[in-house]
Amino acid sequence: MRKDLKKILRFIRIYGFKRSLFKIFGRKRNQNLIKLFKCKVNCRIAVIGCGQFSFSTIGGILTKNFRSPFIDCYDICTNQLFTFAQFFNIQTPSLNFNSLKNNSNVKLVYITSNHASHSKYAVDLLNANIDVYIEKPVAVCFEQLALLNTTIKNSKNNVYCGYNRPFSKAVKTLKKYCDDLKGPITLSCFITGHFIEKEHWYRNPNEGTRVCGNLGHWLDLAIHILCWTYLPDALKIMINYSDSHVDDDNINVSLTSERGDLIVITLTSRSEPFEGINETINFQQGHVISKVDDFRNISIWKNDLLFKESYRHKDVGHRDAIMQPFEKYKYRTWDEILYSSMLTLSISEMVKSRQEVSNFSFSKCLKRMCRILN
Repeated sequence: MRKDLKKILRFIRIYGFKRSLFKIFGRKRNQNLIKLFKCKVNCRIAVIGCGQFSFSTIGGILTKNFRSPFIDCYDICTNQLFTFAQFFNIQTPSLNFNSLKNNSNVKLVYITSNHASHSKYAVDLLNANIDVYIEKPVAVCFEQLALLNTTIKNSKNNVYCGYNRPFSKAVKTLKKYCDDLKGPITLSCFITGHFIEKEHWYRNPNEGTRVCGNLGHWLDLAIHILCWTYLPDALKIMINYSDSHVDDDNINVSLTSERGDLIVITLTSRSEPFEGINETINFQQGHVISKVDDFRNISIWKNDLLFKESYRHKDVGHRDAIMQPFEKYKYRTWDEILYSSMLTLSISEMVKSRQEVSNFSFSKCLKRMCRILN
């Protein structure tokens, strides 16, 4: 009990009171709490996957802006489905996917189900003329990505993706200091991730490994930063494995380009971090040097200038990423997500075969996807 109280107080300091409250509701799913705090107004949004992330993060952020936005929901777990529906005052939640897809009142769906299902749900919803927000990853294999890419190119509906680090205040601030730079970058990301048990669904080979489930966030961030100036077609990939029994935990991935870019991403997960994921990011491009401490503080040096900024609450970009459908402009293009997804899937394939070195090419990946569809 004392440990739980300590964690609650710590989370309030990190995330704020309301966000922490939603985290508690999402974990406990206590019927009395749900009845006491459930929301009152519905909009035209649905969610597929009623787990902790959709409850505490998406639900918490959207209700801050729209009170309760959800008109429908679906999850294969009936307990998560009905507790989510009760809290967000969804009168008749869908008991199957087709019911939700055929709900004429639904105009936007947030997809937060298991990773292997994201792409299929997105394709089916786009074909039904419904906008989609796809949580990471958008696909767990090249076959899925090829079909999703073609569907998006042929659809008039909007697609938004849940890679949130580029939407953080720290990364947006850093971008302003790099607008006049063209040279190669050095990027280092050290991530202390969640400890995942052997029986966890993340361990299912069909879910794309932790490369798709976790490491893809920082691979996507690297692609986003490269796209500020120049995205090289070819990258050399090197992976160091620390455990002979586990392929996708406690690993180091490095990327280099002929331009001189150097990107190093280290994922460690030897125990469960009390405050959740913790990350340290170091960056240099030309005369700009930057440190990001767990998205709570950023320091930027540019020649003789020093800029420092602290954030009252930890900001990894969830708010702005989740609110994409309601912004007047698109901060990120689908092509940028496509590039990061191709890189992520290639590294996931390397991990599955325990490959250590590979020469990667975006143009070759695009040709591979064309062959898959033909």
